[in-house]
Amino acid sequence: MDIIYSHTNNWYHADFARRLYADLPEALRAQTRLCNVVAWLDDTPHDHVVVVNWEEVVREPQLGRGVTDLCARLADIPRRTLLSAECVGTEWFEKQFAEGIAWTELIEVGWFGYPLPERYRGLPYHVLGTVATRAEQEAMERRRAALDETPDDPAARPIPWAFVGMRTPARVAFAHELVHWRPGGFVLLTDAGPARPGSGRLTEAGLARVLRRTPLYIWRAQHPFPYFETFRVHDALRHGALPVKIDPDHAAHFSGAPGVFPSLKALAAALESQGWTALLRAAYEAALARPTLGAAFAAIASGGTPNSHAHG
Repeated sequence: MDIIYSHTNNWYHADFARRLYADLPEALRAQTRLCNVVAWLDDTPHDHVVVVNWEEVVREPQLGRGVTDLCARLADIPRRTLLSAECVGTEWFEKQFAEGIAWTELIEVGWFGYPLPERYRGLPYHVLGTVATRAEQEAMERRRAALDETPDDPAARPIPWAFVGMRTPARVAFAHELVHWRPGGFVLLTDAGPARPGSGRLTEAGLARVLRRTPLYIWRAQHPFPYFETFRVHDALRHGALPVKIDPDHAAHFSGAPGVFPSLKALAAALESQGWTALLRAAYEAALARPTLGAAFAAIASGGTPNSHAHG
């Protein structure tokens, strides 16, 4: 099996590809290659290829005119798995099917699956159900246990909240709400585009520095579709911040997921009634109930899971 990805287009998903490969069970990892897409074109492919976010792979800056060769090579491979980290229904999800690639299966990256558009419903659809490696889950367990022994004080984190994402009018308006709610937070809203050097977006290290200094990692979606941003939850919990999504339209859809609220008022009420520590503990418990990344992927690769896990 080959896992291929764009190594310069988006550090976020390149990091995910590396973490997935490193977390595979030893026997499967021994039969798997991790390749950036440019290097993959220079080698002999295996008969199963897993593409991490095609819409970024096909726009890899170093690929150049190799797109035609890439598409032709993929067409000849018997098993073509799309590993998608884009919200179903959005333009970014549709780009996963550009260039006419006939995927043989689709794996949703995240905790939940979603009803597919009718034209894709014949495609075997799996839900990874997690993005945390075994080592990351072990670290989360230590953080959760520490909350029981010595409850963390959110006031010890000097930035009251952090709000990071691509700029939209709704997000700019929400940033003003946040500033009026609790002044002194961190806001970074950037132009649309890949997360690579020079893009104006946070690097992996930059995001980590922010999250270690805030008790609340807050966001709103940039689209109207129901979606649970598993990567954001994962980032928050790795650094001891409470993940919070404000979603007036779809909060009820994710009532069983941690940290989803219909409004800042609802968040404030939960912080007042339950406390930040209890909410953070519940988020860790929900994350720790999930399988590890490598094990979940291995189960799908071996045919050990149902085809569809649509949420809602």
